Amino acid sequence: MRWFTFFCILICISAFQSTMIQWITIGSAVPDLYFSLVVFYSFLTDIKRNTITNWFTGLSKDLLSEGSLGINSVFFVAIGLLIWSIRGILYKGHLITQVLITFIFSVIYNIFYAAYVAVSFHSLNLLPTLWIIFICSLYTAVIIPVLFWILGKFQPNQRLFSVGDR
Repeated sequence: MRWFTFFCILICISAFQSTMIQWITIGSAVPDLYFSLVVFYSFLTDIKRNTITNWFTGLSKDLLSEGSLGINSVFFVAIGLLIWSIRGILYKGHLITQVLITFIFSVIYNIFYAAYVAVSFHSLNLLPTLWIIFICSLYTAVIIPVLFWILGKFQPNQRLFSVGDR
């Protein structure tokens, strides 16, 4: 794994997510580029590197968001480990697999995060929150093939989409 490349990608995603995200926002749907990075490295790396990359990705999101410090790190590591644990039974090179896994685990992550916010701040409007979770997760899942292609260009020594991955 190329750590320098990972940190460069993380800095670029952090800069884009915190400054220029309104360019790709559709209505109230905002894709989570950090989560896309979690899914990509959960498919790509071993358990140790998966945990480290997801922790750094969550920490980066924590530092640049208004949420509690550490909550995204914990959730990203947990989701990354769940994806990593089932990746052996998936054909990772198929577009539908990438989209479905991203959508399902994005919904799970967002529900846990919404529950955390509801418990912490004692406020949650259930139906609007579920609708936002659904459309944001769907938008994140729809853009994942493009992000996997771009991120795959920066990790050329990794064989993410090889025939041996089936």
